[in-house]
Parts: sequence; structure tokens; C-alpha cells
Amino acid sequence: MYLKRLELQGFKSFADKTVLEFKPGITSVIGPNGSGKSNISDSIRWVLGEQSMKSLRGQNSSDVIFAGTQNRKSLGFAEVSIVIDNSDGKLPIEYTEVTVTRKIYRSGETGYFINKTPCRLKDVLELFMDTGIGKDGYSIIGQGRIDEILSNKSEDRRRIFEEAAGIVKYKTRKLESEKKLEQTKLNLLRINDILSEIEANLEPLKAQSEKAKKFLDLREELKNIEVGLFLYNIETYRAKLEEIIKDEEIIQNQYKDEDEKQTKAREQKELLKNELDEITARIEEVQNNSFESSNKIEKINSEINVSKERIENNKTNSTRYSEEIEQVKQRIKELQEEKEQKQAKKINLNANKEKFSKELEAKEKELEELNKKLSGKELEIEEKKQKVEQDIDKRYELAGEINTQDVNFENLEKRQNTVKQEIASTISELDETRMNKQELSKGFQEIESTRNTVENKLKEANEQKEKNNEKLKNYDDKINRLKDESRMKTSRYNFLVETEKEKEGYTKSVKSLLVDCEKNNNLKAGVNGVLANLISVESQYETAIEMCLGATLQNIVTEDEQTAKKLIEYLKEGNLGRASFLPITAVKGKKIDKINQKGIDKIVGVASDLVKYNKKYEQIVLNLLGKTVIVEDMETAIKLARQNNYSFRIVTVGGDLINPSGVMSGRKRNEKNGKHTRKRT
Repeated sequence: MYLKRLELQGFKSFADKTVLEFKPGITSVIGPNGSGKSNISDSIRWVLGEQSMKSLRGQNSSDVIFAGTQNRKSLGFAEVSIVIDNSDGKLPIEYTEVTVTRKIYRSGETGYFINKTPCRLKDVLELFMDTGIGKDGYSIIGQGRIDEILSNKSEDRRRIFEEAAGIVKYKTRKLESEKKLEQTKLNLLRINDILSEIEANLEPLKAQSEKAKKFLDLREELKNIEVGLFLYNIETYRAKLEEIIKDEEIIQNQYKDEDEKQTKAREQKELLKNELDEITARIEEVQNNSFESSNKIEKINSEINVSKERIENNKTNSTRYSEEIEQVKQRIKELQEEKEQKQAKKINLNANKEKFSKELEAKEKELEELNKKLSGKELEIEEKKQKVEQDIDKRYELAGEINTQDVNFENLEKRQNTVKQEIASTISELDETRMNKQELSKGFQEIESTRNTVENKLKEANEQKEKNNEKLKNYDDKINRLKDESRMKTSRYNFLVETEKEKEGYTKSVKSLLVDCEKNNNLKAGVNGVLANLISVESQYETAIEMCLGATLQNIVTEDEQTAKKLIEYLKEGNLGRASFLPITAVKGKKIDKINQKGIDKIVGVASDLVKYNKKYEQIVLNLLGKTVIVEDMETAIKLARQNNYSFRIVTVGGDLINPSGVMSGRKRNEKNGKHTRKRT
């Protein structure tokens, strides 16, 4: 396996496409300073995955793209391809010739290719791992790398030896496995927290489940009854409507018959009138007729009177039928008004839809505020990271001082060797020229004094070196400890943020309602949140406060009763279960007036005074905690309860409880269970 060809285009000083062929043997690149020799080695490091722009003698990623000259425009991309002969199968790929390409645009988009197939940076690094060709491999020796290899730092030499020994791949896999194990531990921690939250809520959830089942059965029964009643009313109204329609038809038929009779009576009246005229004429003609004519006239008059009575009777019947028709028309009008009312209700529901849309926008703004708070937490984590980086910089400064001391130590050793050589030379001269013994003895004493001085300095240097090594070790331990703490806190913070986002630990109904409120601004209008998120308490009193409040921590605080009513109706419509609400305008509370604590110590105080909250929630907190006293232990609680005749609730710091009825309760509690613990963490 050997480097066969290098293709460059737009990389630093290589504006045009340039192909460098490397034949078997040794290839040298020579040229004056600034001609671009180092750019060739930089291009090889870059295409093999180098990410540090400082190593490529640049400031940012766009510095590797040809920047242009006075006579030529700059290019918009840079591309480097390296071709390697793989006939011996050294690379784990089924090709005898492997081409690795890296391309970058000024917009920041970048890509890696193996034999013109898109791939990841990780694929390129794994391809050359343990071959010595990687960006950190020993096959590329850049400026300063010789000093790095020959330095006294074992860490600098170890990477090269590991690469040569072919164990980098396994070490990398080991690190990845350790990271996965760490992530698995964090997941187990999260699962344990979730299980603890669920176990703490099993009993109240069981009771709520039984109530919910009973409620569902009763609601289903009520629904069936309402449906049956509705169907019965429909059938009743339908039968009445059919009867009214039949009565209307009968009345109309009767009206037609009477109208026909009235028409006939009018015709008969006209005939009678004509006959009367004729009779009157005959009477005038035969005034002198006998008694027989008079009887005929009386008979005719009698018939006329009968006809008039019939006409009056027909008029009365006509009036009565008209009134009945008006009543039927009135009933039809009432049914029409009922229909219009239902249509108006439909229009009102559509109007409410617009109102809910506005509330959704308000909730989205509130979500943005929560995201800003989350950004604050991220800034705090960044500050801790900066502190770790500062400790690392300090570590490197100490390492530099140690290297300086090592150089001084070497110089002292060289000086000591020189002194020893001078001593040996002096002794030799002393044997040869005993005549100059006195002078040589004096010189020897001076050399001996110099030697003692050098040895003292060497001793001091060794002591200083040991101290610096101890400091360096302490700083390493401190840095590792801070890194572990930062990693654990970051993981814990991410877990708690995810838990709060998913509403873990809340009952199903409360969780569903909170999630829907975040999505629907109209639904969220007037909702302040869950009680657990609206109050805070110091860590030493969290257990006591949570034992006092219990499931009440999951109660939802609303601005008024109408908001609570709206949410209850929403729960019913969606069949989401039950939830409890605390309207600010409705809930009132009162604090304990007087506590008889004569001769009793270890009283912490009234629970409502130990909780921090917004002033607007004061009545709610007083209602829930205003008549609860916190003490340090159970013995104090029993004495205080007896002395005050069990007139208020008492809870210990450890979570044991004495109710006004005298009932005592207590249980072992996992410190990770509390919602306030999660919030504080």
C-alpha cells in the first residue's frame, strides 16, 4: 500500500486543478520559501480528516480555499483527493485503488467521499486507523513533530507507538463502549427516578383509578339515560307534530266544506231574495187577495228568518276554525324559533374556537419565556466548562515549568560531569607534578566547593521537581474530578429537563391537561401551573412539606372558578380522568393564631412560613400549610400535640405526621422522589 496520486483544486495556493503523481521510491518536493511546499502536506492532513485549523496554519475553515490575487478572483470551494494503491488489501475495503475526497464551500458546507461515494468523517478515520496514515499518524511528520516524538512526555510518544502497534482501533472502540456504558448508567438512573416517582403515586393513583372507573360507569349509565330521554323526546315531539299536521289538514278540509256551504247559502239567499222580490210584486199586484195570500207571505218570511240564522251559524263556525288555524300556525312558529336557537348555539361555538386560538398564542409566548430560562441554565453550565478549561491551561503552564526544571536538571548533571572530569584531570596532573601540589590542592578545594554547590543546587532542583510533580498530580485529580462533576451535573440537568418536559411523575389526567395547555393558548388562559412548580422550600424541609401536601402538589392553580370549570369540562369532553384545581379567587386560608410551646424545644415553625411563593398564592399556601407546624423529631411532635390538645397538624423534618384527629403516619422516603428535590437539583 502506497500513496499513488494527489489531486488539488482551490486548496490554498493551488487555484487550478493540480495532480501530483507519486511513483514507487522516494519523492522530494523542493522550492523556495512561500512556494507552497507545506500546502501539499497540509492538503494531505486535511483530506484525511484534520479539523484543527491551527494545525493547517489557518484561523477558520474558509482559509483553506483559494483567496484570490490581484489578477485572479477567489474560488468558492476547495477540493482535495488522495489516491492510495490497496493491492495488498491493507485497507479494509474491497478496492485495489482507494480514492478519498474532501470538499468544502465558502458557505461552510463540507463533504467526504470514498471512491466518489458520500460518507462520514468517522468512516474516513476508521478506514485509515492503525495504518499509520491518519491525520495523527506517524507517516506525516510536520513542523515540531520531531520534538514531540523525542520529548520526555510519555503521552506524546504513546499515541505514535499505539498507532504503530495497531491498537488505536481497539482503544477507540473501548472509549466508545465506556461512553455507552456511562450513558446506560445515566439511563438507569433516570429509570430509577421515574420508578420512584411512579411508586410514590401508586396508592393515590389506585384510589383515583377506582373512583375514575366508578365515574366512567356512572357517566356511561347517565349517557345511556340521556340518549334514551333524548330519543323519547324526539319521538314525542314527532308524534305531536304529526297530530298537529293531521289536525291542520282536518281543519283545512272543514274550512273548505264550510266555505262551500257558505257559498251555497249565499246563492240560496240570492235566490230567496229574488223570490221575495217576486212575491212582493205579486203582493202589490194582488193586494186585494184573500187570507190565503197572507199566510203564504208569513210562511215565506219564516223561511227567510231560518236562512238568516243558518248564515249566522256558518259565520260563527268560520271564526272558530280561523282561531284553530292561528293556534296551529303559532305552534309551527315556536318550532321554527327552537330551530333558530340551535343554529345560534352553533355560531357561538364557532366564535369560541377563535377565542381558544388567541389563548394558544399566549401559551406559545409563555413557552418562549420558559425556553429563555432554560438558556440561563445552559449559560451556567458553560461557565463551569470555562472553569475546567482554565484549570487545564494552568496544568499546561505547570507542565512547562516542570520541563524547564528538567532542562536545568540536565544542565546541572552536565556541569557535574564536567567537574568530575576536571577533578580527574587535576588528580592526574597531581601525580605527574607533585612540585605544584599546594597550588593543585587549592584548585582542588575550589573545585570541591563548586561540586558541593552544584550538588546542593541539584538537590534543590530535585525537591522542586517533586513538588511540581505533586502539584501537577493534584491539578490533574482536580481537573478529572471537575470534569466528572460537570458531566454528571450536565447529565442530571438534561435528565431533569427532559423529565419536566415529559411531565413525568404527574398523574395521567394532570399530565394530559398540562401538555394540552402548552399546545392550546385558549385552554391555558388563566392557568398558573401545578402547585409544586409555584412554591419552593429549603432542602432540609422538603420531606416535611411534601408529606404535608401529598397529592395536593399536583393540584393545578387557576386564576378563578370559571377557568377551573373550563378545565373540568375539557377533562370530561376528552375523557382524560380527574384533576383537582385551586382557584385563587375562591381558596381562602388562615394561619395558626397561637401555639402553646411552653417547655418544648426543637420547634422549627409554621409550615407556611418556611415556603417561598408569589404573594398572589398566599391564601392557597395558608389554606394548605397555615395550620401545620414543623418540628425536628417525633418525640417533640407528640409533646406539642398533647400540649395543644391536637388542635393542628404536626409534621417532623423526617416526614412523620400527626393529624388533628390523633392519627399518626410515617414511611421511609427516597430522597430522589420529591418534586422539590428535582426542581432544586
